[in-house]
Amino acid sequence: MTLKDIAEKAGVSMMTVSNVINGKHSRVSAATIEKVNSIIKEYNYVPNLSARSLTVKSSHIIGVIVPLDDKEDNGTSVSYFDNPYVSSMIGVIERELRDNGYFVMIRAVRSQDDLSILMRNWNVDGAIFLYPRLGDRFEDSINAIVAETHLPVVLFDARTDNPEVINVCSDDRKGCYLSTRYLINRGHKKIAFVANYEGNPLLTDRFEGYQTAMEESGLGCDPNCIFSYSPSYEEGVAAGKAIAASALKITGLVTTADICAIGIMEGARLGGLRIPTDLSVIGYDNLAVSTYTTPKLTTISQNVIKKAETAMELLLEKLRTGHVEQPHVQLDVELVERQSTLSLL
Repeated sequence: MTLKDIAEKAGVSMMTVSNVINGKHSRVSAATIEKVNSIIKEYNYVPNLSARSLTVKSSHIIGVIVPLDDKEDNGTSVSYFDNPYVSSMIGVIERELRDNGYFVMIRAVRSQDDLSILMRNWNVDGAIFLYPRLGDRFEDSINAIVAETHLPVVLFDARTDNPEVINVCSDDRKGCYLSTRYLINRGHKKIAFVANYEGNPLLTDRFEGYQTAMEESGLGCDPNCIFSYSPSYEEGVAAGKAIAASALKITGLVTTADICAIGIMEGARLGGLRIPTDLSVIGYDNLAVSTYTTPKLTTISQNVIKKAETAMELLLEKLRTGHVEQPHVQLDVELVERQSTLSLL
C-alpha cells in the first residue's frame, strides 16, 4: 500500500493524504480525515520513514550521545546507563521528542575522533550530549561540528559560550554550597567532600561551592577531608569505608550524586557507623532512588525533569525556526531535607 493507493481509494490528492498522516488536520475536513484513516487502518499502512526523510531532507531522528563504558581506578567497569541520573534524563528526552514526532537514537562514544566520524555520517536532525567526557578539546570538537553540519546541538553537564549550542545546566556551585552550609548550621565542623573533581569542570564547580561554605564559616577547607572517589555506587561504598576507618572524626559529608551518597551510606555502615547518628550524608540530584533508602536521603534537587524538558523545548524551537533567543539556561537548585542528616546542636 502506497500513499498514491490510499489517495485513489479515498478519492483525494496525495497531498491531502500526507496532511492527514502528518497531523496537519487544519487543512482537511473531518470527513476526509475519517475516510483516510479508515483506509490506513484497513490496509495496515505504515509510512516509509526512510523514503520520507529523503523527500523532506529530515530524518526526524535525534542522536543522544554518552561516553562509552569506562573503568574506575579500582578496575570496576562503569556503564553510564546504570546511572539513574542518565536513565532519568533519557526517559524525559525520549518522551518529549516522541510526543513531537521525533525518534531517539542512542550512541556511546569513546573519543573525539569517534564523535567527529559519527556526526558527519549520521543522518540525524540534531544531537544531545549527556555527561560529555571527551577530553580538553571537547568544546572545540562541538564548535567544529556545529560550524560544519549546522545541526542543532544540546549540551548537558558542561558549559559553552557558543551561542549556536543549546546549553542547560544547574547552579552547581550553589548546590554544594547549600548542602555544606546546611551541615555547618547544624553544628557539624568536620565535613568531608567526596568526588574526584580535578579535571572535571562540573564537579569542580560543586567542589568550589563546598570550599566557599567551609572557608566562609571559618572552618577552613581541610585537604584531608577531601576524598577523591568517582560519583558511582561502588566508589561511594569505598569512600564510606575509608571515612569510617579514618581518625578524622568526620560527622558529615556532601557528595555530587545520589547514587554515590547511597554507596557511602552502605560503606559507612559496613565500617561500623550509623547513619545519621554517627555520619550525616547529603546527596545531589534528588532522584527517585533517594526516597528508597533507609534512612531516606537528604539531597540537592536540580530538578532533573525540568532540566531535560527545558532543553527539549529549546531544541524543538531550534528545529522549527532555526533560532533560539536564549540558548544558555541555568536552573536554580534547592535542598530537600529528609532523614540522612542529624543536627549536633
